Amino acid sequence: MMIAVIAAVAAVAAAAIAAWATLRARRKPAGRLRVDVMVTDASAVLTDQEAGVRVLDELVPDRPVLDVAVHNDGGQSCLVRRLSLEVEGLVHVPALDPPLVVDLPGGPLTEPLPVRERRLGPSGSYRFGFPLREGHHARGVSQQVAAGEDDRFLVCLVAQEAVRGQDFYRVTLSLDCGRTRRGRKRQPVTWGPLVVAAHGLPDFETPEAVRERLNRITDRARELAPGGGDGVCVIFNAMAHPLRTAMEDYVALYEAKLKLLEAVLGQCREHMTDRTPVETRLTAIGTALSEVQGLYGHAATLRASAGHP
Repeated sequence: MMIAVIAAVAAVAAAAIAAWATLRARRKPAGRLRVDVMVTDASAVLTDQEAGVRVLDELVPDRPVLDVAVHNDGGQSCLVRRLSLEVEGLVHVPALDPPLVVDLPGGPLTEPLPVRERRLGPSGSYRFGFPLREGHHARGVSQQVAAGEDDRFLVCLVAQEAVRGQDFYRVTLSLDCGRTRRGRKRQPVTWGPLVVAAHGLPDFETPEAVRERLNRITDRARELAPGGGDGVCVIFNAMAHPLRTAMEDYVALYEAKLKLLEAVLGQCREHMTDRTPVETRLTAIGTALSEVQGLYGHAATLRASAGHP
């Protein structure tokens, strides 16, 4: 009798285990996203004949676009509910002002002084506007990724107050997919950091333009003080420079700008879908840097001719 009871209990337990295993096998795993992000330019996407009107409506010319490719490895669909950005490492590369030569009353200027001044066609796109400052920024979205499927959508980054061709920043993108069907919060999927140009790629002054500006400094200084007056100074980029150092200071600022652009554009290039525009600028910057020593020599010659050996 006891043996029969034990056998019955064992049979019931085996059936329960088999039923549990069957239910577990039928239960689909929660959605799990894999993500890959590249950087493109809104202007390039706007010229894409295959992009839908709904996608193009969210894009702003000359702004960076994050091209987000996702794959759902899970057994359930996954809904991206929120996008978050971590913005850091702001870099501003100002234009090199044309120099203004003036004759200051009250004696010579002995050092620089500050001057007060005033892949798969995308299924969706999202315009992400945020102030150009470091910190966390977020916005809601609705991007459904079916189980086992690939998807692609675009995020157009519109940093407010960005100056065309002068601002850059690092950005980390996070995708928040809410909760699973069982109410568990999914871990955000992150990608980055990526370095982007905030509002178009930069242009910069050519060595020929800088050389001509140096010539104009000398011509104007001779007009103001034919004998080489000590009160003559040169104002550019919010600083007044004494004439005896102004031209070399101008070349030094130009050189520093070129080196900064070279570094930041090299970082931008790493995640660009089309690297040609960046590489074209990097080649031009390299050529300009090779001519900087000649500009220093030209500045020294002009300074001596203006009566400041």
